[in-house]
Amino acid sequence: MAKKIYYSMNDVPLGTQMVVKSNNKKVVLVQKFNFPTTFVTKDENGLEEKYYTYEVDIIDWPPQ
Repeated sequence: MAKKIYYSMNDVPLGTQMVVKSNNKKVVLVQKFNFPTTFVTKDENGLEEKYYTYEVDIIDWPPQ
């Protein structure tokens, strides 16, 4: 049986694209904080905002 690989939200690489669930805004990950895991993101206008992991959908994560 193949061994399953688990990915933590702390493993998401910088530069990953995300979509904010509340307003469908596309953002890019620029920094991560641990406990609780929080993402600092930047939108196309350069505005930086913080989101918890449950507030965003991460595009193409986890890797296949």
